[in-house]
Amino acid sequence: MSEESEVMENVQDEEEEEDPAYVIYKDGKGYVPKEESDRISQQGFYGTRLDSGELELKPIEILHLIERKRIVIATDDSKEILAKDIVSDRIQDDEDIWVKYLVFRDLRSRGYAVREGFGGGIDFRVYARGEKPGQSNANLLIYVMREGVAISLTDLDMVTEAASASRKKLIFALVDQNGEVNYYKVAQSKLKGETDIENE
Repeated sequence: MSEESEVMENVQDEEEEEDPAYVIYKDGKGYVPKEESDRISQQGFYGTRLDSGELELKPIEILHLIERKRIVIATDDSKEILAKDIVSDRIQDDEDIWVKYLVFRDLRSRGYAVREGFGGGIDFRVYARGEKPGQSNANLLIYVMREGVAISLTDLDMVTEAASASRKKLIFALVDQNGEVNYYKVAQSKLKGETDIENE
């Protein structure tokens, strides 16, 4: 069985049982009702609070909360949606959504708060353990790669420049064919004047 199928079909909930929140899926995002938004948000700094009091969830956050059995997600007409449906719906816009999810899940399992990146090729912002998004700044930037897919020099330059400009550490998260995630630190240094090189 593939990593994706194993996670989607045989989820093991290792945390205390509680009633899942009912979430509406619309236009690629999930909306947690106001009365449930505090509970879901506080379980791991998920989502963005809207003026309406609802909590807006990104697709990868939805996948993680489904896996943790914290939410049940459905359309406006009450048709239940599974994790595989989220992936199928979003894969045209982001062909690496499942690979990114594996990295997100791994980082969360290590106790980090994780937020979506801010562009420039950065996939995620990661906060030090114990730090809270909104109250502190992320200290790590994550660029996700699939095994066997090379990064172009243009993209390499873009992400190292983005990390340098924000004064944050850049980490490459490489996902292998078995779904395992390995991390590589990337640093920018200068040799002989103005020549920039990137080193692992």
